[in-house]
Amino acid sequence: MKKVSLEDISKELGVSKTLVSFVMNGRAKEQRISDEMAEKVLKKAKEMGYEANYAAKVLRTGKSDTIGLIIADISNTFFAKLARSIENNAQKHKYNVIYGSTDEDTRNSVKLIEVLKKKNVDGLIISPSIGDQKIIKQLNKEKIPYVLVDRYFPEIQSDVVVVNNFQGSYDIINRAIEQGSKKIAFLNFNAELVNMQDRFKGYQQALKDAGIPYEEKLVKNLNFSNMDKEIETAMKELLSISPTIDTIYFSNNQLMLLGVKYLLRTDKEFLSKVKVTSFDCYEFMDLLDLPISYGEQPIKEIGKVAVDLIVDKIENKHTTPKIITLPIKN
Repeated sequence: MKKVSLEDISKELGVSKTLVSFVMNGRAKEQRISDEMAEKVLKKAKEMGYEANYAAKVLRTGKSDTIGLIIADISNTFFAKLARSIENNAQKHKYNVIYGSTDEDTRNSVKLIEVLKKKNVDGLIISPSIGDQKIIKQLNKEKIPYVLVDRYFPEIQSDVVVVNNFQGSYDIINRAIEQGSKKIAFLNFNAELVNMQDRFKGYQQALKDAGIPYEEKLVKNLNFSNMDKEIETAMKELLSISPTIDTIYFSNNQLMLLGVKYLLRTDKEFLSKVKVTSFDCYEFMDLLDLPISYGEQPIKEIGKVAVDLIVDKIENKHTTPKIITLPIKN
């Protein structure tokens, strides 16, 4: 079957190929083509099944109307919901989204950025991994528009959208203390990331302000790459001092899920006595017959703000970096 061309549409309508081209490329008003004529062209193109030559459009306009999204782990509901929010808001600006997961591996970050650059994306929204500083500096050097979400590198000037990890963590621990908690264990992962550092600092400060001594043995730092095994080791170590622990605080929802699953499998009695709290949440948490409390990140708003920021960088070429910090809900 022959592919419909601009010339075919022009012949059907009895107008010039140039006029059809202007309309199909969104330049009708610029060329003073009437709304009525533009509507006729668009309607006829749809009737005839016209498909634009994407590569030719990119070469001609220098824009692909596409945003590249690089996230840590699409299987984590936080990132899955964030990707959904970014996609929904990008569509409102007439942009499509191409995304991939790094699995917290900087080598995957390099590969994904190269792939997305070859796809001629107009800009990038990135949740960077440990060790991605060199990559981000290169984006600055190449003047490629990008926005960092969820985490960032304080030493590199970038547009950033994050939540107030310190204050959110502080409020969660302070609430637990107000409810009677005195021995609060903290499980963290990828502690080199600035967002996880801030959650740890919030935990420490809340203890300090309440006059509760910080105990290093109650803090466990895990690695993403081996999290399933390391959570078991960490939980076993905490169980060995369990008579004194009254609360376990997980720095994100994924850690909380793995920790609770382990306790359900090995020590339900302990789980029935200890309080569980998490910086993030899963929707099913409220269905569990367990004393779980949590903070809730404004994921939809994070996605919206990140898209508004990258579109502004792409279309208005703003160059002054912005760090936008949003509160979490407790």
